[in-house]
Formats: sequence, structure tokens, C-alpha cells
Amino acid sequence: MSNILSQIGAAVKGKVDGVQANVTAEETARIAAIAAEASSRSSADTTLQSNIDAEASTARAAESANATAISSEASTARAAEAANATAISDEETRATAAEATLTTNLAAEATTARAAESANATAISDEETARIAAVSGEASTRAAADTALQGEIDAEETRAQAAESVLTTNLAQEVTDRQTAVTAEAATRAAAVTNLDTIKANLSGAAFTGAVSGTDLTLSGNLTVTGTTTSIETVNSQVKDSIMLLNDGAASGTNNANDVGLIMERGSSEDNVALVFDEGEDKFVCYKTSASSSSTDISSDDTSATLMDIKVNDVFVGADNLGSLAQFTAALG
Repeated sequence: MSNILSQIGAAVKGKVDGVQANVTAEETARIAAIAAEASSRSSADTTLQSNIDAEASTARAAESANATAISSEASTARAAEAANATAISDEETRATAAEATLTTNLAAEATTARAAESANATAISDEETARIAAVSGEASTRAAADTALQGEIDAEETRAQAAESVLTTNLAQEVTDRQTAVTAEAATRAAAVTNLDTIKANLSGAAFTGAVSGTDLTLSGNLTVTGTTTSIETVNSQVKDSIMLLNDGAASGTNNANDVGLIMERGSSEDNVALVFDEGEDKFVCYKTSASSSSTDISSDDTSATLMDIKVNDVFVGADNLGSLAQFTAALG
């Protein structure tokens, strides 16, 4: 506070000293101007006197007029000097009044500055009190927040430790499970390898007890199929046999009981057709029938089987050509 007052006092004194310096300088300048003017007038008087003396030698008749003029000029100069003195006195009076006004203003400004300083001191004190209260409140808030944060950290640490314990247990169980699984997998693989070694095909002569599938199969030897049904689902079948043997199993018996021939599928809405040697009829017969390839006696298995028409270009009975109806009738006779 004293530092601020010292600064304000120094500022006020500086302004007063400045005003006084300005007044003194102005007064000194005016005095110097008057002295210079007096010196100038003195020099002019000297010059004028010289001119008068010179002119006196040549114009004695004008001396009286010049003397009058000189006297008038001297009166004018004295009057001007008196006016200058009055002006200087008035200026000094005005400077004194200005100095008094400035002093009053400085005193008022100092009073205002002191009042402002007092208000500032009060405001600073209030601000300091408010800031101390705010800092105290912030400290309390931060302390409460730190306590709450520490509680959260402790709880999180407890949860983390519990989770870590569970994770450790789970990892240990996972390791045990994986080791068990690896051991079981190793045993399974070993058993599979042993089984594969047991059942793998011998390239010199393999026997398969299960289904075998593949893309292409080329055999350089014979193919024997001993199953119940052989299914061929190719689009086009090519057979090089000139004569095919059907019903091969009948060779082991004295008499054959099965019909022998072909049954042709015609679709789900039509009966099949069969071209067979009917063992019961002891003749070749062409049937329209619902019997399928599993039938061994078409006429017995399908009592609704009907005979089919046959269209040919020529019919021979032995060496006889039946030909036309007449020829057929003749041949029958």
C-alpha cells in the first residue's frame, strides 16, 4: 500500500515540478525576449543616432523634426515597455492562478487516487477472501474426489484380483482340458493309425468290406460282382459281348423256374413292357405289365399283364415266309 502511495506522490510531485518548470521557463523566455528587444532597440537607437548625426551634417533643418520623431519613438518604446511589463505581470498572475488550480487539481486527484486505492485495497481484500474460500472449497472438493477415486481404485483392484483369480483358475482348467484333449486326440490318432494299418488296402490284393467310391476305375483283369443288385447309371452303355448270358444261376438246377428276358421302364404313368421267355408258357412272350426287374414269373406276379402287338416286315415259320394274309393262310394249311 505504501509503495502505491509513494508512486502516486512521486507522480503528483512530478506533475507539479513540470508545471513550475514550464511557468519558470515561460517567464525566463519572456524576460529574455524583453531583454533582447531592449538590446535590439538600444542597437537601433545607436544606429539611429549615428544616422541622425550623419544626417545632421547634411540636413540641419530637419533636426528638429527628427528630434521630435525620436522623442515620440522613445515615448512609444517606453509605452510598449510598460505594456510588456503589464503583460508579463498579467502572465505571471495567470501562471500563479494556473499553478494554484493545478495544485488544487493535483490535491483532488491525490484524494481521488487515495479513495481509489482504498477501494482497490478493499476489492483486493474481498477478492483475496473469495479466492481463499474458493481454494478451500476446491481443496475440499478435490479431497472428497480423491477419497471417492481411491475407493473406486480399491474396488477395481478387488474386482481385478477376483477376476485374475477366476482367470487363473479358468486358464489352469483350460490347460488341463487341452492336455486331456491332446492326450485323447493322440490316443485316437494312434488307434486310427493302427486301424488304418489293419484295414488299409494291400495293392497286391485288397479286400474291402465297406463301400468304395471313386471317379474312374480301369481294370486289366476280370470283374466279379457277387452282390444282389448291380446298378449301372451311365447314359450310354457299351458292351462288346456278341452273346450275353442271362439267368446264369439256372445252370446249377435241372429245370429253370424263372422267366428270362428284358423289362423296359416306360415311366410312372405307363406300364412297363417285357420281352421274355415265359418258362410257364415255354414260349417267347411280349407283355405289357406292372412287373419290375425283381419279378421272376411275370404272368404269376402280374395277373393283369397283357400281350403286346408286334409289327414286323416279314414273318417266317421255319423256312416258310408267312408274308401276306393269303400267304399266311396258305402257310397255315
